[in-house]
Amino acid sequence: MAEASEARDRVRSHFGPLERRGVLAGWRGGQIAAVAAGLVVAVGALRADPGIAGAAVAVVAVAGAGATASWPIAGRTAEQWLPLVARRAADLARGTTYVASPAPAGGGILVATGDGLACADPAHRARPARPSVAGWWRATGRGEGAGPFAGVRIVADGPTSALPGCGVVIDERAGTATAALVVRGHNFALLGAADQDRRVVAWSRVLAGLARQGGEVHRVQWLESCLPDAGDAVRAYATAHAALEEGNPARRSYQTLLDSVAAGTRRHRVLVSLTVRTRARTGRKGRPPGPGDGAIGPGLPEVPGSLGREAADLCRALRAADVVVDGVLGPSALAAVIRESFEADMPGPVRPDGAADGTAAGAGSAAAVGAGPAGSPGAPPGVTWPWPMGVDTAWDAVRADALWHAVYWIAEWPRIDVTPDFLGPLLFLPARRTLAVTMEPVPPVEAARQVARDRTADLADGELRRRGGFLVTARQQREREGAERRDAELADGHAQFRFTGYLSVAAPDREALADACMAAEQAAAQARLELRRLYGDQDRALACVLPLGRGLS
Repeated sequence: MAEASEARDRVRSHFGPLERRGVLAGWRGGQIAAVAAGLVVAVGALRADPGIAGAAVAVVAVAGAGATASWPIAGRTAEQWLPLVARRAADLARGTTYVASPAPAGGGILVATGDGLACADPAHRARPARPSVAGWWRATGRGEGAGPFAGVRIVADGPTSALPGCGVVIDERAGTATAALVVRGHNFALLGAADQDRRVVAWSRVLAGLARQGGEVHRVQWLESCLPDAGDAVRAYATAHAALEEGNPARRSYQTLLDSVAAGTRRHRVLVSLTVRTRARTGRKGRPPGPGDGAIGPGLPEVPGSLGREAADLCRALRAADVVVDGVLGPSALAAVIRESFEADMPGPVRPDGAADGTAAGAGSAAAVGAGPAGSPGAPPGVTWPWPMGVDTAWDAVRADALWHAVYWIAEWPRIDVTPDFLGPLLFLPARRTLAVTMEPVPPVEAARQVARDRTADLADGELRRRGGFLVTARQQREREGAERRDAELADGHAQFRFTGYLSVAAPDREALADACMAAEQAAAQARLELRRLYGDQDRALACVLPLGRGLS
């Protein structure tokens, strides 16, 4: 009886249905436009030919418009599919389904010295005399990727930042700057229900601190990746924590076991990224910003000083919540983390200071960062370009360098109350995959306005349906109850977040990708998640499972 009572008293998460409020009675603007176009065609046909032929054309037009607006195909109506199909057709016509990186064509740099020519690789150029916020890729003038990664650069934060040398992803198109923290939990699965609930409540407090009025955090994202490992991390851990001497038979037996399962081992990596807004900046007297202005380069936004402060505060809040923070990724380590998403062979765990040697760096201070350029001490060997050399987009998948990726959107979260471990089947899936959840804090004043607007829209739609004699479905009733529940929670002082989730599965070929996708879909069903494959949008969706702060409109 005590165990049953404890199970009932556990902290549970409640996810309402995906809200589908529209312009009129729950209908989106595209649906209304499709029906209106069908009616216009029908009226035109009847005016042109009032006979049987005109009536037949009118009936077909109205029926087609209704089907276009309301008939779902793989979770989307025809009017929702139209932009994706048009974009895909345009890419095929222009031949832009494959995008190559500009890095190889950029060439190297030769420096004429008294002893001849030297420094043939721009990745090994000397660091600029004034580091400020200029990263080594930006210093070469070839820092951004191609395709979905165009306009994205990795730089180092300036010496005046709260986290000097912190790696920052500058997304010029989105106008954001993102820093990433390496975190890990410990013993969560072995804890009792009460201790697990305390950890979950502590995490909710961390999130609540980011949604304060006047806060500068634009988005927070966590990414949990399952990556192949050659067994080096397991062996290193066993060596570091071994209690028996090298020649002990028990230790030799355990080492033999590790060697036998090394090919099938996996390692998990958890990142928490923090995103703030950037702004274009003009230097003194209207000239383009220069080195003295703290900007990345002419015409480019600067790294906001708030990013370092917010990242340092988040480190302290996570440690107070009993989350182990290994540090903030430096530029080299951040490049390595992004690069390994496209590599078939894994170099091993990446330390926050940029090394990749199978160990994790401790973080006794606010962060463990490394700002050295590629090729310098602390930079991972061979990491000089974080973006894929080529991106080949298919309708249902995307190939980036050595791996094929299939990206899903989590369209529906569990409809019933779930315990904190509800994602277990997906997190322990033994396949190469990344689960990403992007959250955007909503300031309390704006959240109150949104809830009031949603409740007003629900009342108006309900009245319109009642007058028209339309049935109010259980889903629509749940949406209304969800808005009322959010209103009550805001009145109690809780924070509100907009959030969305993505799941990417990777494999070296299409056959292996199909098997991995099937396993991922089964695991998601066990976790009570509804996945929707992002057909026609795989290239842009791939960027949503990287620490870039993307994924919300």
